[in-house]
Amino acid sequence: MTTRELFVAAFYGEAKEKLPVYEQSFASDVASKILCRDAATGGVMLHYQEAVAGVKGESAYREFIEKVKQDKRDLYRLLGFGAISKPWLRGRPKMQVSEFEFLYGDPNGYWVICRYDPIAKTYGPVTYSEPPVWRGEEPIKQAVEGMWNAVENWSEQGKAWFENEVREWLEVAGNEFELVWSAAMLSVPLNEEWLTACAIVPELVGEYLKAQATLGCFQIESLAKLGVKIVWGGGDLADNHGPTYGPKFFRQYVLPCYKQIVEHAHKFGLKYLFRSDGNIWSIADDLFIEANIDGYGEIDYDAGMKIPELQERYQNLTCWGNVSCRLLRLGTPSQVKDCAAQIVEGCKSRGRLILGSSNTVLPGTPPENYFALLEAAKM
Repeated sequence: MTTRELFVAAFYGEAKEKLPVYEQSFASDVASKILCRDAATGGVMLHYQEAVAGVKGESAYREFIEKVKQDKRDLYRLLGFGAISKPWLRGRPKMQVSEFEFLYGDPNGYWVICRYDPIAKTYGPVTYSEPPVWRGEEPIKQAVEGMWNAVENWSEQGKAWFENEVREWLEVAGNEFELVWSAAMLSVPLNEEWLTACAIVPELVGEYLKAQATLGCFQIESLAKLGVKIVWGGGDLADNHGPTYGPKFFRQYVLPCYKQIVEHAHKFGLKYLFRSDGNIWSIADDLFIEANIDGYGEIDYDAGMKIPELQERYQNLTCWGNVSCRLLRLGTPSQVKDCAAQIVEGCKSRGRLILGSSNTVLPGTPPENYFALLEAAKM
């Protein structure tokens, strides 16, 4: 099998002779060391690189996007990955407000300022025009209305934009990589405002999720038309202790939406992979039995989620990741190899394992540690 065929085979229990490896995000500084050039490939560091290019104008931003495509393709080819995806980007900022701070949105309306820390290589929101705290029902109602507007305007506006972007990255993938696409995701923003809404106005949050699910089904139809086989879905919902909004809310409002999405994906012959960090054991039966989800990624080793245990319980579940991001960044090559080898030994014979980090290759990760993971994949 080619590496591309091997990646797809893992969703059918047929990747038993060799083991596919994949990362959805690979920090730019680590990629730069591996490629021996300044690279732009992924992680929050990429958002800062994007902001720097974005404030220089449309031409500079377009050049940056082309560089991202080339760097990611070169890195994934070198590492032997069989799949590729568009990295998560924030878009162009409206303006630069200091050396490391950039404003997104409308300076006279809603805006957020993101800051880059050159030591930690992190980039994220630090100041909001409207902090995400509980302000009553009205902002939630507006968000629900906005999501349903996106559903209603899909055919006239959203569909063409979505499909053009997928086509653009299908060209990047070519015949060498399987394109996986982030779509049909369910997400309740994990901040004070929305988590309060889950407790006070859960029916409104449920309506927001229903609109997301409807939009996700439209996206699935477009992906199927364009030949994408695997939906890289899910949505963060847990921390180390369990679902942040509780199993009861999940089963009443979130689970029905996942069932709708997965049924639609299967109707069009697509596989659906759920992603979330954190400990999800309390809702695992709901996801992998009742909702019949095909795959699970961002499997959080440090939160107690272990692939061998998961596949013993859910024998048709394709699992991606699970090598601790913390260990990859702070451990030794031998420690990384031992951790990865335990996963490989426990699961390779099932043919449904895609080895990788438990979420992303973080900034500052030693390349030799990642090479140790690749060595374990060959065992």
